[in-house]
Amino acid sequence: MLEEIVQNPKLNKYLTTFKIGQTLFLEGDDSQDLFVLISGKLDIIKGTKKIAVITEKGALFGEMSFFLGAKRTATVKAKEDVEALQVPKEEITTFLEDFPALASKIATLLAQRLEETSQVVYGLTEFSDQIPDAVI
Repeated sequence: MLEEIVQNPKLNKYLTTFKIGQTLFLEGDDSQDLFVLISGKLDIIKGTKKIAVITEKGALFGEMSFFLGAKRTATVKAKEDVEALQVPKEEITTFLEDFPALASKIATLLAQRLEETSQVVYGLTEFSDQIPDAVI
């Protein structure tokens, strides 16, 4: 599906390339663009520690700042040459109208992230319930 969408000439204005080592955005930045990985690999860095690598085509990143209007929570750098869709916040309405299949994919990815976060919280709650009160 992603390959079909990327072939749409209307999408060209959102396609951006980043060279290996190039920073897409820095932790603490006010930028609020939303990104979708088309190809390549990205390092996610919090402080000085690499916390994740994004390799999956179609992966969404930068969504927290985009949807919440918050500062960037991590730095993202190209681990290799990267091609991505970069959607400015002020163009999201037009983007979603022009590419409803991507809108659906974004909604699905956000729902999956919420489910994963819920499972982590549940696991932590279960774990904390097993710690004796005397230890706490």
